[in-house]
Amino acid sequence: MRRPICLIGLAFVAALMAGTALLVRGAQTFESLEKEKVAAAGRVEWKEHRISGGKEVLVVSLEQVIVLKPDQTSSLKQIIADSDIIGPDHILADSKESKKEKEKLRREGTEQIKGILCYLEGVEEPSIGSYVMMEGEFRSFRHASNPGEFDAANYYEIMGKQGRLMGSVCLAESMEHNAFREGLYRLKEYLLLLVRAVYPQNEADIMGAMLLGEKGTLDPEIKSLYQQNGIIHILSISGLHLSVLGMGLYKALRKFRLPNVVNIIFSAGMMYCFGIMTGMGVSTVRALVMFCFHLGARLLGRTYDMLTAMTVAALSILVQQPLYLTHSGFLFSFGAICGIGLFLPAVEAHRLSGNRLVRALFMGIGISLSTLPVYLIFYYQFPPYSVLLNLLVIPCMSLLLPVGIVTMIAGALLLPLAKYLAWPGILLLRLYEKGCQVCLWLPGHQWITGCPAWWQTALFLVILTGLILFSGRIRSRQFWAGVLAAVLVLTVRLPQEFEITVLDVGQGDCIYLSDGQGGHYLIDGGSSDKKDVETYQILPFLKYRGVRYLDGVFVTHPDSDHISGIRGMLEAYEESGIGMGCLFLPDVDWQSRNEEYHRLELLAEEAGVPVRYIHAGQYMQCGKVMLTCIHPQEGFVSEDTNAFSTVLYLHVGAFSALLTGDLEGEGERMVIQSLREKGIGNITMLKAAHHGSGNSTSEEFVQIINPRVALISAGRDNSYGHPHEETLERLASCGCLVYQTPVSGAVTVRVKGDNVWISEYLGRP
Repeated sequence: MRRPICLIGLAFVAALMAGTALLVRGAQTFESLEKEKVAAAGRVEWKEHRISGGKEVLVVSLEQVIVLKPDQTSSLKQIIADSDIIGPDHILADSKESKKEKEKLRREGTEQIKGILCYLEGVEEPSIGSYVMMEGEFRSFRHASNPGEFDAANYYEIMGKQGRLMGSVCLAESMEHNAFREGLYRLKEYLLLLVRAVYPQNEADIMGAMLLGEKGTLDPEIKSLYQQNGIIHILSISGLHLSVLGMGLYKALRKFRLPNVVNIIFSAGMMYCFGIMTGMGVSTVRALVMFCFHLGARLLGRTYDMLTAMTVAALSILVQQPLYLTHSGFLFSFGAICGIGLFLPAVEAHRLSGNRLVRALFMGIGISLSTLPVYLIFYYQFPPYSVLLNLLVIPCMSLLLPVGIVTMIAGALLLPLAKYLAWPGILLLRLYEKGCQVCLWLPGHQWITGCPAWWQTALFLVILTGLILFSGRIRSRQFWAGVLAAVLVLTVRLPQEFEITVLDVGQGDCIYLSDGQGGHYLIDGGSSDKKDVETYQILPFLKYRGVRYLDGVFVTHPDSDHISGIRGMLEAYEESGIGMGCLFLPDVDWQSRNEEYHRLELLAEEAGVPVRYIHAGQYMQCGKVMLTCIHPQEGFVSEDTNAFSTVLYLHVGAFSALLTGDLEGEGERMVIQSLREKGIGNITMLKAAHHGSGNSTSEEFVQIINPRVALISAGRDNSYGHPHEETLERLASCGCLVYQTPVSGAVTVRVKGDNVWISEYLGRP
């Protein structure tokens, strides 16, 4: 049997996939501790510098953590003062407290947490491997509350972290620590100082990430640029780095004519130390295991088998943490190797030329195909020019990495010489940046397809597997037709049914509408308590749905909690990758148009998005949906922006909905009159005005429209107390079923014929 380890690994992964499907949303959060000042004890696992709140801070990772509840913090301080040593087994063992008090503290005063990140503000820097006591404000990692949104709780659960301590101060530290790992950290810090002394700031941050794994201080714009163009992998310590550094070291040692076993052990040992120093990420572990297999094959005189080495590397990671099967870094790293080890040999039989450039191109195609499902499942888009860009980037890495190493060594000896030697590296990095910018200027730089269904991914993999197994028995035309069919299966999206989704944007509003015939609309998009809501909630949702173009964006009124995301989308219009057909603004009198109103007009003009002004009586057919504007009247005058909120009535078949912005006061009274005149009532769905404020959705208003379902968008634990109890009581009095985004997350209403389905993202079946 060929490659028995691969078969065993495949069976193991299949079993894990079944298990992780049940575990993936099981990350525990500690809501009772949220924003409380707590004390935590644990062992320092690693530390790194990150940018937080616009400044560089030290982040310390603790494992085996005990968190003391807020009302017990004073008791913990006394225990620290009385303890001789600090550790998970000693934290409550060596104090002068009575045994009864200590047992009570263990039972009632503590939470056991696997790991925690401490954002340190104190001057003391604890050593790696030491046991410490930290005090700070606890923040849990949140689950995603919208489709497409990054799930921080699940991500950090995989990393073994379940919370953060903000503004941390180190209260106590044990004398015992890991001198070896602390020494490697100090060496890394010294090398980072050399890199920053030699290179300009942007290039220094990139070289720091590329050579030393220090990505926490990387400019977000550079990181986004690399990610959008599919070259972010060069910033991860992976096989590319170990092949250049490790094999370079091994070949250099061979020139000293030392015994081969010495060369191999020394090279493997140095790469292991390098992996620890740079954080030992998942791609580093994979590369290190495969590198050791490669050296082992040389030592034993055996043939190196890439797929067997890859399987052992995957098993070594998954045995410790099965949830890595849902981690994008793991899937990208191993998917790329599958593309080289499985798909490339199949392509070799069907390529048109044998020169090196063509081979490199087909290797890029193989890697892109094998990682395409990962791109679409996690990012919902694919950078098509990345195949060509990587033809430039990857070969240059064999020059860039040695240049970086030489400049660090030279920087320790003679700084002016190091700055001179750094110029080839600086020019290459600027060439990378320019290449990325050129790709972003090209049409179709982001291929937005949306998240594929599980069956599409499965069928894609089945087709590729068949092509690999039978590549030698089919013609080239059939082979490439099969590849095209696999890509189409994965990327084609059928038109959605009519859908309304109220996104969870915190204290704000954002409503997505699919008209059932391929049209997409947005009604408002902003938040007052979530920063960059377009980046983290709105755009990910639209891309998850496969939206490349918004036929219309309606702004009900120009308050920040309704337009901050739309404003951000217009400011970064080209970068977002999503076009806008038209921006609709309320057609109010000139004196009612405030600064934010005019700013939206200007941003739309700069982005080339036409602006239309909408008032009562206008209507438009959007696919299957008839949309009618109820308010404001043309030329409406009011100093209160809430009063002139655009109110939209839409109906499709037997379904009807009323979307009310922040309507209240004078505006609501005018809408009540209009509804009576038009005979509109007994609606299916109401988007309650002003986040459920008691000043809106009056009893008279509720009695007229008599909604079956009401959706309320508000922030969790917001300072306004939204939704107000009196509003909920008024809605309940007419038998209305109420959904709230702070509880349900995004709420989606789907209509097909006379049937209506309502689903809550946080209560998904």
